[in-house]
Amino acid sequence: MYLGSFRTFRPRHPLARIAMAVLGVIAVLVLVTLGLFAVAALAIGGGVFVLINALRGTLRPAAPAQPSPQPQRTRSGVIEGEYTVVESAPARGPGH
Repeated sequence: MYLGSFRTFRPRHPLARIAMAVLGVIAVLVLVTLGLFAVAALAIGGGVFVLINALRGTLRPAAPAQPSPQPQRTRSGVIEGEYTVVESAPARGPGH
């Protein structure tokens, strides 16, 4: 239906084809290089972030230990806890 509208531009002259191929390879190399620089910047930034947090953590005084409250004794076989009711979606068949 739309096959004619998505045709790429391909020059007929052999030198023009070579020039387009070289430009395409250069464009791909530029994008790969930018991607490598981005990954390197993220890795260095992450390392600096971890280093700063590690150094900041060693300079802080330790918080005083608080005594833990004693758990209340319960009858055997009874589990205490809190829960939240979550409405589930209707079950779907294996094809969905």
